[in-house]
Amino acid sequence: MKNIKKILLILCLQAFALTSMTACGKAKTEDKSESKEVVQNENNEEKEDTKADKKEEKPEESKDESKKTRTITDHAGNKVEVPEKIEKIVIDQIPILSTYMAYHHGKAPYIVGYAGSLKQVISNTVLKDIAPELLDSQNTVQAQSDINIEEIMKLKPDVIFYNASNKEHYETLKKTGIPCVGFATVGTNGPADPIDRYTQWLKLLEDVFGESGKTDDFIKAGQDIVKDVEERISKIDDSKKPTGVILWKYVEGVPMVAGKGVFGDFWLKRIGVKNLADETKGFAKVSIEQFYQWNPDILYLDGPGLLDITTKDVYENSVEGINFSNMKAVKDKKVYNTKLGMWNWFTPNPDGPLVLAWLAKSTYPEEFKDYDLQKMIKDYYKTWYGYELNDEQIEDMFDI
Repeated sequence: MKNIKKILLILCLQAFALTSMTACGKAKTEDKSESKEVVQNENNEEKEDTKADKKEEKPEESKDESKKTRTITDHAGNKVEVPEKIEKIVIDQIPILSTYMAYHHGKAPYIVGYAGSLKQVISNTVLKDIAPELLDSQNTVQAQSDINIEEIMKLKPDVIFYNASNKEHYETLKKTGIPCVGFATVGTNGPADPIDRYTQWLKLLEDVFGESGKTDDFIKAGQDIVKDVEERISKIDDSKKPTGVILWKYVEGVPMVAGKGVFGDFWLKRIGVKNLADETKGFAKVSIEQFYQWNPDILYLDGPGLLDITTKDVYENSVEGINFSNMKAVKDKKVYNTKLGMWNWFTPNPDGPLVLAWLAKSTYPEEFKDYDLQKMIKDYYKTWYGYELNDEQIEDMFDI
């Protein structure tokens, strides 16, 4: 009996011991599990913190992105670092506003300031209707000389466009620390052919904005017009090709003409007209007597912005200090003037091919009688500037 009790006692003790071991094992397992969960949670929290840190770093990356630049070569031959992202532009004394608008297909974004004298030209052309926002920009240069540096600095431009031939302006502008891009006019980057020049401006704008090839189709369309016009002119006998003079300005009784090497000289060469003023150089002041002596077959007036004389003024002989009445061009009613279209026609502008067509049709009316210039102008403006001209605007271009 005692043995049986002893055996039962041993079995109970073993059962109790086994139960205790199982409980401990379970507790240890739970402890390990809990420990794993804590570690896992800590790891997850660390990962979340890392993600958050990365998210917080992103604005820094964007900030660095906005500081990126690219290096271009301007028409003055200078290497210029311009921002990848351009949002504010100031333009010095170059007549590039119409070309800039054409580059942006009928708009003029980012321009915050430009030469005050250029507004006079805009207000007399259809450019004011196409891109009225230009009239809201600040004046940064008065006339053709005095730069308002303080005003420029207030505008905080990303880049400044200036006349590549004006070294004095460049030296002043570069002191601002703002990237300065030089655009050629006369005296830099080869001959000042206005048609070649506006295409050079477009290509430099492509470099500035990092949009290579953007204007290729536009330039090609212009080249096609030029080719057609020049082929027609090439078939005209030399004996029918006239002499001409471009009256560029008339200031205080002194005529200024388009001499050799300037835009007007190249216009006349393209249409086969002998420029009688090519014995002078540049924008030349000449005596009244010299002007009378030339007595050209055709007198071309430079147009709004530079010359306030109209064809009506010439035919009525109402300009003080000069007598037009005895000139051959006046007697033959061959005095031509235009404000075609977005800019003074004399200077480089994206209407250049149309200007050539107008000059050719005016100079050789018989040979170009089948040439529908008005339709050409309307189609050109609609296609490349996204602007539909009405008949009144077309008439206004030539009634001057």
